[in-house]
Amino acid sequence: MEYKYLKKRLLDMFDSEKLHLFPEEWGFFNETERDIRRIGYATNLTGEIIEHAKENEVDFLLTHHDSWEFIYGLKEHCNKMLQEACITHAFFHAPLDDADFGTSASLAQALGMGDCKKVMPYRELYYGGVAGEIEPMDFEAFSERLTHILQEHVRCHRNNDRPVCRIAVAAGAGNMTSEMRVAAELGCDTYVTGEYALYSQQYAAFCGMNLFVGSHTNTEILGVKSMAERLSSEGKIELIRIREPNN
Repeated sequence: MEYKYLKKRLLDMFDSEKLHLFPEEWGFFNETERDIRRIGYATNLTGEIIEHAKENEVDFLLTHHDSWEFIYGLKEHCNKMLQEACITHAFFHAPLDDADFGTSASLAQALGMGDCKKVMPYRELYYGGVAGEIEPMDFEAFSERLTHILQEHVRCHRNNDRPVCRIAVAAGAGNMTSEMRVAAELGCDTYVTGEYALYSQQYAAFCGMNLFVGSHTNTEILGVKSMAERLSSEGKIELIRIREPNN
């Protein structure tokens, strides 16, 4: 697929007004006009991930996060590596969190949740989580389902004796008590996120809401995969998930 069409297809997935208002939440780097034949996708952008993308002969690397500027020197390092490897990079942070096919929405879908609505607004226009329901199931069965989806160890804190039914999913960094409060006020019996802190554990116990914590990376990767699959659905483009630590 020609790069200009691929870029347009990617941008058309998101609300143009929101993209315009918060340009720092998404971006492209090292753009060149060429045919894109192989897309690599990952949650994060690090030197290790770029090296794996290079090994897999990726033309275009799609991530949720850009390299973090507060990891001092990482952004400059990654940009240099991308240029040397001739890889174009695009990231969509808040827009992907907010999308109907995004990070929390994709994890909720994998869990079998229905009647979902967006919750936990941030940056004025974006939402970071979803809340919905599943057929009631016991705590252990839900833990096994989430572990299977994430393919990793999941911290499990049981804080009530009811079946798991009404769930809030805040993929990635959803450990703030202000976000968890939204779930509690909506009557959620269970909260799923990708970051862990002492105060999130204490708040969940205080309000009687089960807490499940996977990794930041793996709770968000399904949304990145969904974005990549939409991008490649027309045209002969190969998709490759780039290996990364599940931090």
